Parts: sequence; C-alpha cells; structure tokens
Amino acid sequence: MILLERLLSRHKKVTQLKTVVPDELVKHYPAPPKKLQSIIQRVPNTGQVLYQYIQRFAISKVTKYWAVDMMEQGLETPGIIQLAGEDLNMNAFAYLNLLDTVFRELGIEIQPETAYCAYAVEIADEVLRGEKTARNGFELLSRAAIDSDYSAVFYDFYIWLDNAEDVCYLDIKESGLRKDNVNEWMYQYFEKFVGANNKYSSIPSDKQIL
Repeated sequence: MILLERLLSRHKKVTQLKTVVPDELVKHYPAPPKKLQSIIQRVPNTGQVLYQYIQRFAISKVTKYWAVDMMEQGLETPGIIQLAGEDLNMNAFAYLNLLDTVFRELGIEIQPETAYCAYAVEIADEVLRGEKTARNGFELLSRAAIDSDYSAVFYDFYIWLDNAEDVCYLDIKESGLRKDNVNEWMYQYFEKFVGANNKYSSIPSDKQIL
C-alpha cells in the first residue's frame, strides 16, 4: 500500500510538471478573404509584406522578393511586375502608392487585423519549422505590439514575454508557465496559435495542432 501511494504521488508530480498551455489563452481571429488566404499559403513572406504595408514601412528586399515569388506563382499584375523591378532607393510615398495599386489589382482590401494576424501566424510557422526559436518569435511579436500601438493581435505576446521574464521569481500557475519550462511553453503556445488560426498558416493542415 505504501509503495502504491508513492507511485501515485510520483505520477501526480510528473503530471503537474507537464507543460500545458490552456486553450483559453490562445485567441482565434476571423479567417482572411479566400483570395488572400490562397496567397498567404502559397507565397512566402506575405504576412511580413502585409505587416510592413499597414505600418507604412519603406520598400525592402522582402517586398521585392515577394513580388518575384508572386510572379512565379502566376499571380502577375502590372503593379507586381513594376514592384519586382524597383530600386531599394524608391521614394517611400511612391512605393506605398504602388502597393495600393498592387492590392487593388489583386482585388484585395487589407485590414490591419488581417495583416497583423497573417504576420503573427507567419512568425509562428517559422518557429514550428525550426527557422526561429520560440523566444525569438515572442520577441519579434512583442516588438510588433509596441510598433502597432499594442494591437490586440500582438498584445498577448508582449504580455507573456514580460511574464516569462518575471517567471524566474514566481510560477504563473493558471497559465502553466513555470521557470523550468519557458521555452517549451512558448513553443506550445505557437502550436496552439497556428491551430486556432490555421487559415493564415502555410503549414499543411495535417501537420498542425488543432
């Protein structure tokens, strides 16, 4: 009987230490329009391009490469052809006007929440593919929270990164986040975030945690 109690006690401790991100911590956002969803799933860096567009960034190599990838996918418009050939010194105002033209030609209206969610899931996909660490993903999206004036899409990443720093002093039991599982917790959070917002993901659905 004593041995059994010890085994049960040990099993209880192992169960308690398992990393589990509660489902209610992960937000679900409306799916993007069908055409945009198709582009996100087929063309790399679409999320980053959308994020930079809403944030009114200047032209970058990412945007130019995206235009080339769009053409390779058969998504060719006069604006995309022009964008692929533009110089990185292009005037910022002219560049943003060109992007307006590109999205108009594609028949897509870009809303901030849609763009931000596309970017967040793109970062999550990169983490799950092993291209970024989970902590690096949280750091990028935390920075996006600041840059976007704390958009709701990014705000949780900002808060949980801050909590991850504090967890060294106090386990946050309701979240499952502990000082000994920060990296695992962050990775699982990304798994569930992609699963909850899979219409924005370029990872095949049979590889996602739903």
